[in-house]
Amino acid sequence: MSTTTDQAGAGRASAGALVHIHQGKPVTDSLIIAGEFKRRHDNVLQSLDALIADGTIGCLEFKESSYLSGQNKAQRKIELTERGALVAMPFIGGRNSRLGQVRLVDAFMALRDELTGRQQADWSSSRKKVSTSFQDMCDALYEVRADAGKATAAHHYAAEAKLVNWVLFGRFEAVDRDELLQADLALMERVEARNAMWISRGRTYDQRKAALPGFLASVRTKPARIAQ
Repeated sequence: MSTTTDQAGAGRASAGALVHIHQGKPVTDSLIIAGEFKRRHDNVLQSLDALIADGTIGCLEFKESSYLSGQNKAQRKIELTERGALVAMPFIGGRNSRLGQVRLVDAFMALRDELTGRQQADWSSSRKKVSTSFQDMCDALYEVRADAGKATAAHHYAAEAKLVNWVLFGRFEAVDRDELLQADLALMERVEARNAMWISRGRTYDQRKAALPGFLASVRTKPARIAQ
């Protein structure tokens, strides 16, 4: 089994290189830990294997992986979640164990803060889009009713908002949109936009009530579009 060399050194170069995102979660790996703790990689793997075998590291906290050695050969490594790494670190040892633990913990915390910032930005963006789609829905309702010689009151707008809430959450009542998850806001924007379009095309309330749940189901089953 190869020891850590250039890759481990690269891991020590900056805290940002110590952890990365996999499936939306911060992770590190045995190769980086070996470099930070100044231990042979095969010894680190041996320690991790023992922790995995006795259940100290759970099956959801690690994943078998590989890297290319200097001879361009695939070599085994283990990827660890944040919890898996924090559980393992006291058992790794090595000449640089304390400093390695501090640097890895700091790197996980920094990446978590970065992810939180991204999530907050995504939520704010979705919240603004929902405000726009709600206004578009209200404008469509007003224009259609005005063309028919009807006045539009606050309860008409509230009825459309409650219809959207029923489609999404199964209840005809007001919802505090500032308390919704980003994923729910994204779906709400889609439902409001479709409702506005159908209002403009003259579909009745009952027709839209019957059709919107099917539209939402189709949105949920479609793969996400890749931004260009």
